[in-house]
Amino acid sequence: MKKVIVIAVGVALILGLVYVVKNLQTKSKATDVSLIAFAVEDTASVDKIEIYDSFHDQDMVLTRNESGRWEGPNGMCVEQSIVAMMLETMHKVTLKGYVPKSAMKNMKKLLMSQHKEVKIYQNGKWIKTWFVGHSTQDHMGTHMLLETPEIKSDNPVIVGMKGFHGILEPRFFVDKRKFVCSDLFSFSRKEIQSVEVVNRVQPSDSYKIEILDSDNYKVTSQGKPIPNVKKDNLLFYLNGFEDIHFNQPNYTLSNEQMDSIRANQPDYELNIKGKEKSYELDMYRRLDREYNPEDTLAYDMNFLWGVKPDGDFVRMQYYTIGPLIQGKTVFE
Repeated sequence: MKKVIVIAVGVALILGLVYVVKNLQTKSKATDVSLIAFAVEDTASVDKIEIYDSFHDQDMVLTRNESGRWEGPNGMCVEQSIVAMMLETMHKVTLKGYVPKSAMKNMKKLLMSQHKEVKIYQNGKWIKTWFVGHSTQDHMGTHMLLETPEIKSDNPVIVGMKGFHGILEPRFFVDKRKFVCSDLFSFSRKEIQSVEVVNRVQPSDSYKIEILDSDNYKVTSQGKPIPNVKKDNLLFYLNGFEDIHFNQPNYTLSNEQMDSIRANQPDYELNIKGKEKSYELDMYRRLDREYNPEDTLAYDMNFLWGVKPDGDFVRMQYYTIGPLIQGKTVFE
């Protein structure tokens, strides 16, 4: 009888141990999955992204408005393609590997001292936060740590992105200038009432076009009519005022340098009057940094500074704006 009791107790203990082990394994697996579940399956429902850069102590908040477009703080216009890139990263992120135990302590210190904190919201609710750290030595992976409303990982892991070979950290930034919309103006030919170009580099190339009606135009240069204007070429020129963008915001000029530039008359002025809106753009040539002999001034042949109506400086390409300020060579 005693042997039966001993055997029964032994079996019970074994079954209990098996249950405990299985339970621990299940919990461990669940925890492991939660700690590496960086991906967001439904990015269409993501409506807010908060990014904080611990190194620069700056942040950026992006929200999706009622029409589905993304905005910055105070309704700031942002390039939609940038947010689309971030959402793509959230959807395609994948685990690449684990940090070796021998390196874990240092990796945690590095990540906590310098990282990008990316908080992701769906339908107004916070769902997870990425702590995006530095790259691996081969620059093919990124050290990241995950936090959700239920749990925060203690240890970073190495992640990548499906179909992408490189570092994920540069895909999340807080510099508002990198987000700003690059569009300047857009006028269809039928909207335009007049175009005036003031060219102080070559004053004889200044001109003004006035649309009198659908078939009649008045074209002058320095107050005098330009004879023999080629109408087809003039219409071609006026068709070029749609979807004009700048190349990039000002990353190099200080406030003092901008004030110094503004103290001079613009090298070019573009004044557009439309039926419902108008636009004025001042432009200044840029000195070529690579060519600066003492007795000669050389100007950048690819870019110039544009000053928007709100006073912001932007870098513009001659490729984009050149045809609009050199129209006389087209229609004369």
